[in-house]
Formats: sequence, C-alpha cells, structure tokens
Amino acid sequence: MNLIKILLDNQVWILITTSIISLVLLVITILLMIKINRLQKKYDYFMGGEKEKPIEDLLLAYIDRVSQVEKDNKVISRDIKNIRKDLSKCINKVGIIRYNAFENMGGDLCFAIALLDENDDGIVINGIHSRDGSNTFAKPIKKGTSAYTLSKEEKEAIEIAQSNSKMNI
Repeated sequence: MNLIKILLDNQVWILITTSIISLVLLVITILLMIKINRLQKKYDYFMGGEKEKPIEDLLLAYIDRVSQVEKDNKVISRDIKNIRKDLSKCINKVGIIRYNAFENMGGDLCFAIALLDENDDGIVINGIHSRDGSNTFAKPIKKGTSAYTLSKEEKEAIEIAQSNSKMNI
C-alpha cells in the first residue's frame, strides 16, 4: 500500500523522468543509426558496391600483378649480375702522363696512357714525338704488368690508373 501511494503521489515526476530517459535514448539511437549507416556505406564500397568491382576480384588482380613483379624482379636481378660481370671487363681505370722524351724538345708532346679493367688487365699506349715524326707503341697489360719491357712513364701511367677506382673522364 505504501508503494502504491508513493507512486500515485509522484506520478508526474515519474512520467517526466521516464520521458527524459526516453528522449535521451531516442537521441542516442538516432546517432547510432547515422553512424551505422555511414559504416554500411563504407563497407558496401569496400566490398564492391554497385560501381566498383568486388574486393575478391581486386585482390586476385593485385596478386597477379605482384606475381608478375616478382618474375620481373628475378629477371632484372639476373641481368644486373650479368652487367656487373661484363663491366668488370670494361675499361674503368685510366692513367695518363705527359712527358718529354728528348731533352732538347719542350712542350711535353709525348704521352703514356694506361687503360685497365677491374683486374688491372688492359693496354698501355705510349706516343713518342720527335722532330723526325711520331711513333706510337701499345703493350698488353695483365694484372698490372706486361710481358714487354715497360718504360718509366708507362709504369707511372699504370700506377696512376691503378690508383683510380673508376674512370674519371
């Protein structure tokens, strides 16, 4: 009996409180529905809505592209190894020296030039200019030395070339 009397006496307050709680719950429900609607649109777009391809098709296409890139990468890596191997045989060290072969001539008209690869194999060319003409000699170089006798200038050109790690032209 007491409980019923309390309820009847506070009927208005109970109604107002219930109404306020209902309004708060209604606002929360509307906000949640808006959020769910946005998420649903994003989900539909991601899963391949009306305009886009389904995600499974996109993933399969990307997997195919990645596989092709991996194959291409293997080919490129192999080609780079071959190029590096070939480059080791190319001239990449150069040494040049100008000098006077004869004391009575000026202008450093003579030269010795060494052209070497990574293994110090190559050639040394010596150009000697005199009043009577010009002579050019070439000597093969293997591992920095030659089977032929090298002049002081030729040896110096080889040393300069060996000190150059790459050709600087």
